[in-house]
Amino acid sequence: MASIDAAPDVPQELILLGGSAGWMMSPAFLARFKSILLVDIDPWAPRLFRLRHGATLRRHAVRLDFLCGDVHELLDQALAAQPQACVLFDNFLGLDSIYTRNLEVTARRMRGIRQRMRGRLWGSVHDRLSGPGTADWRDAACWARDWTARSGHELPQQAFFASVQAQGPWLDHHTEHVLPPGLNTHLIAWPIVPGRWHWLEAAWVEGR
Repeated sequence: MASIDAAPDVPQELILLGGSAGWMMSPAFLARFKSILLVDIDPWAPRLFRLRHGATLRRHAVRLDFLCGDVHELLDQALAAQPQACVLFDNFLGLDSIYTRNLEVTARRMRGIRQRMRGRLWGSVHDRLSGPGTADWRDAACWARDWTARSGHELPQQAFFASVQAQGPWLDHHTEHVLPPGLNTHLIAWPIVPGRWHWLEAAWVEGR
């Protein structure tokens, strides 16, 4: 994903939270690091990650370590283990309100992440909205547009809905509090399956 690959100068260590098999990672991005700490609730994540990216990791001598469990519960342990690492939340924060079933709890957890990340280079890619749309994903005009916004400001929803021919109700993933306000962000249209679209937000935060 271009907006994640286009990170600022990064440390040699990466904490990858919720990375799973690394579906959204490019080899060029992973090769920038000497070590990666993958944190995921799925015990199969490191095996799948190596199946997808093992050749790149070996070629560039990138060490892969793994913590298995709830990402929120393991976050402080991961940060303590890698005090100089940059941190990437890889497309799982948008699921938080689905798990908690409590918008106040989710908002508090999202703001808490910003506090815990103070002083770190960190980034996130996460769902903002998702729902049905009849646009053909093979038409690049539907999803290749470079959408941008500022965090904490209103999204250009109507233009996006028109571009994917949105139908019916859409789900708000309540991730508006993930990033600090006023940050330039990238919005990415993602056709997850035919007839259903996700609108992702992605940005890097440099030490604030």
